[in-house]
Amino acid sequence: MSKRAVSDEVLFSLDSFLDIVTNVVGVLVLVAMVTVVSAGNITVPSGATAMAAPKPTAERLLFECARGEVFFVDEEGNGRRVVDDVKKGDGPTPSRDAVAALLEDHDVGDATHRVHADALEHGLAWVYALRPDVHGDRPSDLERADSGFARQLARLPRGGFAYFVVHDDSFEVFAKARDAARARGVSVGWHPVEGRSGVRLSAIGSLGKRTQ
Repeated sequence: MSKRAVSDEVLFSLDSFLDIVTNVVGVLVLVAMVTVVSAGNITVPSGATAMAAPKPTAERLLFECARGEVFFVDEEGNGRRVVDDVKKGDGPTPSRDAVAALLEDHDVGDATHRVHADALEHGLAWVYALRPDVHGDRPSDLERADSGFARQLARLPRGGFAYFVVHDDSFEVFAKARDAARARGVSVGWHPVEGRSGVRLSAIGSLGKRTQ
């Protein structure tokens, strides 16, 4: 009886199934690697990560979260300062390379950021570099109605848009600033960056419409 039971048993081989599983997992790993590598070259529109989509006409303010603090990025004011500095030179309108070189030689910006420029194939990329000894609002400061962040938010009408560039050392302060903005009815967008690189904005179209 035991011999017959053994001879009648149907044996399955899992070799082919394991080959299929291995191939599928390998393809998924490859896709994940390509996605991660490609992500470093993506230019993220300001609003792609908005928690509540702002209207196209919504007024926008830009903030940088770095060193555990929040800093206001004065795009409009610094844009005027760059134009004024360029106008001081004689001769025709300078090229992209000339503007980039000018901003390397001249300290243009405000008390919080110095402005640099990178020449691109089409247009310029503005780079806002935090000054070494400047201080912004810490998480505990955000609870005060007279904090710098609160004063900037007060400029935005309900339905406005606050965009945050968040360095990897400042997620705590970003979370508090985000909640404070949303409590005022302000739409919020954000983009994480690694390390201490400056805020880099494309000048294609208009200053600060895209960030990467």
